[in-house]
Amino acid sequence: MKTPLTLLLLAASAFAADKAPDELALLDARELHNRGTLRLQQGDLAGAEEALKASLMRNDDDLRVPALHNLGHVRFGRGKAALGGKTSGDVTELSIARSYLEAADADISDMKDQIEILDKAKAAGKEPDFVPAVSALGGGISTYRTVKKLIPKEEAMVAKRAGVVASWIRSVGDFRSAHELDAQDEPSLRNAEAIEELLRALKKETLALEETIADQRRKQEELRDVIRELAKRIPPDKLPQNAEGEGDDDENFLPEGMQKPKTGKGGKTDPREGQEKRMSEQEARGALESLKGEFGRKMPTGDQPGNGPGGSKPSNDPRKKDY
Repeated sequence: MKTPLTLLLLAASAFAADKAPDELALLDARELHNRGTLRLQQGDLAGAEEALKASLMRNDDDLRVPALHNLGHVRFGRGKAALGGKTSGDVTELSIARSYLEAADADISDMKDQIEILDKAKAAGKEPDFVPAVSALGGGISTYRTVKKLIPKEEAMVAKRAGVVASWIRSVGDFRSAHELDAQDEPSLRNAEAIEELLRALKKETLALEETIADQRRKQEELRDVIRELAKRIPPDKLPQNAEGEGDDDENFLPEGMQKPKTGKGGKTDPREGQEKRMSEQEARGALESLKGEFGRKMPTGDQPGNGPGGSKPSNDPRKKDY
């Protein structure tokens, strides 16, 4: 920015610096203006905006221009704070989004090539080399999952920038209003023009990010279709480890019949009501033998001396139970 944003200050006559917010109604226009100006200098943008807006509502013509000027600084500062203290969006956000689009295109091309190679080998009755196909499939699945996780973060960036744009538009309005009321207020005019330039750049970059997100969603659908087609051509025992979904919300690219049941907490499979479990012959014989042992054994009463194991007296250890 060629011209630094300037700040208009007025003398703080009869100003109480630390009055509570509920006392704003008791302050006059000058006290409110000075309170807002001080809060702005201290970095309390919310407190500054509240006091300066209250000052404007007092309709003091002498204070209207400086109050609008400083309110412009407040709203510009709030937008800047949302961008992490910068006056533009982070260009790396857009670069990363576009780089994954390029990665998706490369993965799609590789997987389509492998589909063609496997189909030709099958048509010729030859045993295909699955190693390149497995590698291409694993890369495509990794890119798919990365883009899926990236899109919500990018959408949050767009929403944040929308808030910055709204705040800076109001800032421009404040500065231009101050200049309209006082044509000699050149700093307000320069500030408005400088922020408008920043706004144009931010809007352009944000629009590019929105378009990239839309492209990512379309590319994600294309990736999914090609991944599924390639996975069908690879033997189940050769599929990459990342073909299985990483959680309830993740895509599972294992072929039908290989889908593993979802697991509950602790890695235990969720029980299914009415589901029959077949026992092997060895397990059945073991179960029968244990039942014979249970029904053929006499249980001691445990309430008379000498009925313990081997004719001994029952234990008095409170940690053990007598049955």
